[in-house]
Amino acid sequence: MSNPILHTLSTGEASVGSWLNLASPLAAEIMAAAGFTWLAVDTEHTPYDLELVAHTFRAIEARGAIPLARAWDHDPVTISRLLDAGAWGLVFPHVSTPQQAEKLARAMRYPPGGTRSVGSARCQTLHPNYLQIANEQVLCIPQIEDLEGIDNAEAIASVEGVDIGFLGPGDLAMSMGVEMGHPDHEAALQRFREGCERAGKPCGIPTADSTQTRQRIAQGFRFIDLSNDLRFLQMTATKMLAELC
Repeated sequence: MSNPILHTLSTGEASVGSWLNLASPLAAEIMAAAGFTWLAVDTEHTPYDLELVAHTFRAIEARGAIPLARAWDHDPVTISRLLDAGAWGLVFPHVSTPQQAEKLARAMRYPPGGTRSVGSARCQTLHPNYLQIANEQVLCIPQIEDLEGIDNAEAIASVEGVDIGFLGPGDLAMSMGVEMGHPDHEAALQRFREGCERAGKPCGIPTADSTQTRQRIAQGFRFIDLSNDLRFLQMTATKMLAELC
């Protein structure tokens, strides 16, 4: 068990994955077969239950990709259950302080480095020595979605056990009272990236398309969420119907 996301980021290259919002293992399998390195199951905004999460992880793994999940809250029980189901990393929404990030990072790791509970679970089928290697392979990814988090960028990214800083541009824009793409919004995104760089951690961001992905990579973002299964379906269906008119 070796997390290829860690290897890619350690070389300075960008790691490109996508998000899963359709609550469909088949959609996940299709996305993985298309070639995404990793796919994140979004349990915050979608109708996934835990059994469906586990089935989706299996579909991702079957096509050679890495399953991640965005947690629906910061509860240590939630963290344990998603990791026990087989997530190789967790994204945590609405992280604004280094104190929050420290609690999350510790909840993801087994003692003595953290407080994660040990139990018989699917995760232990991933590798015979899972309990010994998991602390080094699972990714803790706090997502920053307000200006307090932007101001604390370097401190959050510097927390031991935090692997990647990740942005939530949509909620950030709403919290700022501006539209996506507003100069103040863009400046906040870049301030966060710079804070992560000072802390020596890669920074991630969602992108809408390949053009925006190339732009963000050129700016120094390294962990890229390229759209999601719902948007891919929606965009393709809309485009094809429009072409008939």
